[in-house]
Amino acid sequence: MSRRRRAGWAAIVVALLIVPLASARADVFVLLTGDRISGKPVLNGKRAITVQTPFGRLVIPRSRIERIIRADGTEETVNQRLIAAPAATPAPAVSRPVPRPRLVLVIQGQTFFQAWDGKTAAKVDPSLRLELRLDEEPIASWVDAKTDPEIKGVLLNTFSFAAEDVAAFAGRGVELAAPEVQPGRAVLKIGLATQRARRKLRLAYQVNDADAEHPAWRDRAEATTEVDLRPESPTIVQVRQNRGKMEFSGFLRRRMKNVETFQIDLHPE
Repeated sequence: MSRRRRAGWAAIVVALLIVPLASARADVFVLLTGDRISGKPVLNGKRAITVQTPFGRLVIPRSRIERIIRADGTEETVNQRLIAAPAATPAPAVSRPVPRPRLVLVIQGQTFFQAWDGKTAAKVDPSLRLELRLDEEPIASWVDAKTDPEIKGVLLNTFSFAAEDVAAFAGRGVELAAPEVQPGRAVLKIGLATQRARRKLRLAYQVNDADAEHPAWRDRAEATTEVDLRPESPTIVQVRQNRGKMEFSGFLRRRMKNVETFQIDLHPE
């Protein structure tokens, strides 16, 4: 084979190698803490961005992102860092990811809701929050601020995990996948910091007694159970909900009644 033909074949091989490397490039999300997350954005919401990573989908609140480095090299500033970051250190050698415990909540049954008479609607924030704690340490929350127009003259919010309705917030060291929603069922997948232990899990639906800018969350329905966290397999908890005698009614003044009868049953598998 002539020298010119060998050079031509070498160029073709190099081109074939470059194509898959270029297509695999992803955006880099630089957090205010200095951490970096690589992945491809699949949903750009007003409050959060859902990113496809090699470990699954991750919901990143926009309030935690300093800037986004796009695959083409351009940068988008999301939030200004208040404190200058220390000098960058050389990146460590790529190592195999350490398995982390995963908590999976499978929520089924009747949906939690709250309603207010239209006469008082201007004075309330209708946002609802589902908060998750381990040993009383908040690890994740989901906030639904979107109301439903089903009843005339009533401000109604039926809690929804749909991507267009809910905003997710993760605690330190926690990763949240986008909720998997089907009729009558929602699955929440939570990646926790590396640990193996028996923990107290607490789940609570909350209302905001203040305004949206300065929330004051108050429990309206809650449940607790013990869970065993282990990195080798997910911990699955079945969450069954029943409204009990909870209702919105009244003759002269309609209001929420019997909210304390809303039942949340937690059943670890």
